Amino acid sequence: MIFPRLLYIAGSQDFQDRETFFSHLEQLLAGGLRWFQFRDKRLPDNELYRWAMEIRQITSRYGAILTINDRPDIALLSGADGTHLGQEDIPSMTDKVLPPEMKHCHVGLSTHNPYEVKRAILLSPDYLGVGPISNTATKTLEHAPRGVGAIRETRMITDLPLVAIGGITTEMAPSLYQAGAQTIAISGALTKSASPVAVLKEFLSC
Repeated sequence: MIFPRLLYIAGSQDFQDRETFFSHLEQLLAGGLRWFQFRDKRLPDNELYRWAMEIRQITSRYGAILTINDRPDIALLSGADGTHLGQEDIPSMTDKVLPPEMKHCHVGLSTHNPYEVKRAILLSPDYLGVGPISNTATKTLEHAPRGVGAIRETRMITDLPLVAIGGITTEMAPSLYQAGAQTIAISGALTKSASPVAVLKEFLSC
């Protein structure tokens, strides 16, 4: 599968209220964003489902891909295009977690070192998240920043699409693409920006 060159990751925890989140997201979709990952750490399940359903409607309107982080069940119920799972989800990643109804959906797995890459490959994911590339303020890092070398190292192991993630700036983007990343994932660069559409366009032009 060919994924867009830019992935935006955000959730309710990144905004002061629901209206601000949806207004922000729609502006970015109108500005050219074509892949959004809903990563939410705060909402209860019923609200998570409602938000995911509305995000699905908006992303569909703009022809954008929607990935749900950590929750294959919410991805299935909302009609999302796929789900992204962490290393802690791999042992239970079976047909019970990903039912037959989701076989058409993409699955991404996070990796932080060569061992995790090789472990993830055994499950035939559609792409691998590789990071953290740099320090990030959007989440607490459990692994030290790895730099552009993380992409080169992973590319030597697999031909799967690679999504570089973690504190990435527009200055870093060209070298990450050159090293073998198919996609650059960003979060704080847009959630914390006073001009997110302008920043989006900078990344899209890299």
